[in-house]
Amino acid sequence: MRRNLFPILQRFTCAAMCAVTLALAAPHACFAGKAETSAHAAVRQVKLHELLDIIAASHGKVVLVNFFAAFCGPCRQEIPELKRMRKEIPEKDLVILGVAIDEKKSEAERIINSLGIRDAYPAYYGGDEIARAYRIDAIPFNVIYNRDGHIEVSEAGYVPNAELKQFIMTLIRR
Repeated sequence: MRRNLFPILQRFTCAAMCAVTLALAAPHACFAGKAETSAHAAVRQVKLHELLDIIAASHGKVVLVNFFAAFCGPCRQEIPELKRMRKEIPEKDLVILGVAIDEKKSEAERIINSLGIRDAYPAYYGGDEIARAYRIDAIPFNVIYNRDGHIEVSEAGYVPNAELKQFIMTLIRR
């Protein structure tokens, strides 16, 4: 006995399209909800396609993706500077995303929570998948997208706050 699968597939497709529409309409709703911004909430692992969706949803803004790890001294210097930058440049112009690429999620949670990163901007655990996709060979590692979504900078190393802010402001003014 064969069942007609079309009605089942049609309902599934409609539900999937609704979910995608909701995710695109509120891109940070899945990632930066109230529970996630709590100082000691679990850090969410973000997959590459999810990170790219967040970046794409930020079209029209400059996006800074900061890759870091718990063992990285320069990262611990750079993150407080990024938190200050978040207060100085409105989110309508600049989106900052933090992605920990530690080997263990527990290490990422420790640095994200201890530095209070999510009090200033979304921070996730990316792990090895994202590190490989972005070809990260040293940290800190920053990728800066312009308002059109094109990569302007993709490089490793600590950049002094004044220099980084000047570059970002140049992109914002374009």
